[in-house]
Amino acid sequence: MVAVVVLVGARARDTLLLRQQELVLSKLPRDEAAAYYDVLRRRVRNARILRAIALASLVTLIYAWRHGLGRTLTGG
Repeated sequence: MVAVVVLVGARARDTLLLRQQELVLSKLPRDEAAAYYDVLRRRVRNARILRAIALASLVTLIYAWRHGLGRTLTGG
């Protein structure tokens, strides 16, 4: 349930940021807009990479916990 709330919140935030960035791009001259768009593409790529790392970390933690590693490390 928590994951669903986090995913929905992240999606809503992304949509809001996209609208704000589109507004900024529409006000810039073409050359400046192209340069700004390249910056935005790099930011999006980095955000996707970080989200993938976070998801892989979460899956790894859940896997380790289910296979007893958590109990071994905590002495339980």
